[in-house]
Amino acid sequence: MVSAPIYDKSDPKTDKVYPYHLPLTPEWSEYKDPYGQTAMTAAGAGMFVKQPIIVWGAFILSVISLVNQQPLRQAKDTTSPLLVLGMAFAGVLANVMPKTMLAPQGQAPIPQASP
Repeated sequence: MVSAPIYDKSDPKTDKVYPYHLPLTPEWSEYKDPYGQTAMTAAGAGMFVKQPIIVWGAFILSVISLVNQQPLRQAKDTTSPLLVLGMAFAGVLANVMPKTMLAPQGQAPIPQASP
């Protein structure tokens, strides 16, 4: 039986799975994604301080993290790029929604009809 290579550092789950560890070279070393961690932190900070520039920057970094993911080289405890993208999208919604839901300041009151 031929199985696909598995980059798993733990013991195999069954006897039918044969773990294949990639060689320890610079090309196959574990990849720490700086974009994902920065985007997650910036999205949280942007929601806290209500700064749209920070939140939109976090959204762009999360898209870069999603495009740049390397599943074979990621460590087992890394966060998913989809989770980072969701956090950045939540930051964008939290920053944009109050601006779209509030009425403009100079709006005239609605006249009441008299019976």
